[in-house]
Amino acid sequence: MENKTSEELVYIYMNKSNLRNIEEKELFYHLSILDWNKMSEEYGEEFNRKILKKVQYTKTKDLENMSNIILLFNNPYGKFTKEFGEIITKLYIKDKIQFMKALNLVKDETINIVYVFRLEKTFTNDYTEDDLKEILYSNELSEEEKETAKMFFTMYRNICVSCL
Repeated sequence: MENKTSEELVYIYMNKSNLRNIEEKELFYHLSILDWNKMSEEYGEEFNRKILKKVQYTKTKDLENMSNIILLFNNPYGKFTKEFGEIITKLYIKDKIQFMKALNLVKDETINIVYVFRLEKTFTNDYTEDDLKEILYSNELSEEEKETAKMFFTMYRNICVSCL
């Protein structure tokens, strides 16, 4: 679908009943660069809510889709940041290993995700060594992905626990 804006593509994909894998990937990519204000102007605020619902109910194990969902929290328009924070923490809780793989694809977002986890109170007692150990002992993660996990937990500990 050449020469279409992200907003047009999202509109098209959102109105399809069944997306092929490549279309779903494109949808999540274009959501991560979407001009939410333009989307609202062109298709209405209710359409933005429809997008939010789609993201909330999507069950994906695809790393690119997950990394694009992670990017949604820090959108420059401030749209649905609380809701996207909730979605991101649910992704983590559902599968910590896949989440760390996805976070590794968008490492620059690590600090934002630290704050998301703090706001969402993802960890009881504000930090848990058990999660870090589980992630670091996983055979499914590369050394780079484990480094991203260490960086995440170190940031979390330094920023969030020290604020208590």
